[in-house]
Amino acid sequence: MEIFKNHPDTHHICIINARNIPVGVVERQKFLSLMSSPFSYALYHKRPVTLLMDDSPLMVEARTPILDFTKKILNNKISDINKSFIITHNQCYVGTATPFDLMRMSYLHSNRISDTLQTRTITLHETLHKIQTATHSISAESRSLRDESENLSERNRTQNQHLQESDKRIKSTIEKTQDQNIKMEESRNYIQHASTSIRESCVKINDTIEKFKKISEASEDIGKILNIMKSISSQINILGINATIEASKAGSYGAGFGVVAQEIRSLSHMTSESLLRTRTLISYLQDSIHTCSGSMCDNSQTLAGIIHHVEKIKCSFKEFEETALVQKEEINQLHQIMQKLNVSTAQNNETVHNTNAICDNLFINVSELAQMTSNMHSLPAHYNLQ
Repeated sequence: MEIFKNHPDTHHICIINARNIPVGVVERQKFLSLMSSPFSYALYHKRPVTLLMDDSPLMVEARTPILDFTKKILNNKISDINKSFIITHNQCYVGTATPFDLMRMSYLHSNRISDTLQTRTITLHETLHKIQTATHSISAESRSLRDESENLSERNRTQNQHLQESDKRIKSTIEKTQDQNIKMEESRNYIQHASTSIRESCVKINDTIEKFKKISEASEDIGKILNIMKSISSQINILGINATIEASKAGSYGAGFGVVAQEIRSLSHMTSESLLRTRTLISYLQDSIHTCSGSMCDNSQTLAGIIHHVEKIKCSFKEFEETALVQKEEINQLHQIMQKLNVSTAQNNETVHNTNAICDNLFINVSELAQMTSNMHSLPAHYNLQ
């Protein structure tokens, strides 16, 4: 009674045991009504308070959500709504409250939630506006990206055509280079055979020149022999003259010897003429041999010069062949690069195709997002959260 008098705002008192566990509730109105009846004070003032308490009060665990407990109260009888309830934690007393306190706190909590929701709705409205602006920008950029992607695809197709044409030309150049290499190899072989033949001809010409020199020396020896024979013929002629003189001196006895002397003189005269003709032929032969030997020497020198030029041509062909091989290797490398570039271009075309598909999907998603933001933009006007 003293507690209710000293605390006018206290409407109920929780009764707990020694372990701080609630055992009942004394309500102010019921207690005062009971104590105001006749003889009630005298009857109860020295009795335990447990006689006047509600020993089956409504209790709730402190961790129970308010919404769940509110549903529980609303599901009870209407008379239980005016009863107080006890809040516990692990079955120990924490505090007491009434459904009115619950409604008041729910109302305050709802107001806070409403204010928060209103603020967040405004923020959401601003965010949606920004999203809508960004969506329009993304949509425009996606259109531009799709257009650029299509232009890039077209350029890639054109480039691919050019690359294919270049690849065909490179293949044709490689084939022509191979043919030229084969022809240069054949020409080099021909030149090598010609050079070998010319060397052999030079050797033969030099041998012929040596033989002509030996013939010339033999002709000189023959000339010496002819001189000796001419001297012998002159002596025989003198001997024939002397024999004729001696035969004329002998008279009839030397007639036969005179005939022999005359024959000897005739033979000497014929020998002189033959020697003269032989000397003339040998002189002509020596002149011809000298002329041919000189011509062959000139030809040998000319052939030596030709061999020198052929060697230079052979070296030039070899260098040209090596250069052609290097060019062939470079062309093959260029062909490989072109093939890789063709593969890369095909991959770029595939990437562009995928990019176009992504742009289309992005454009569709952006359109749907714009529609969703437009629908969400109208939420604050549709729901009056205030």
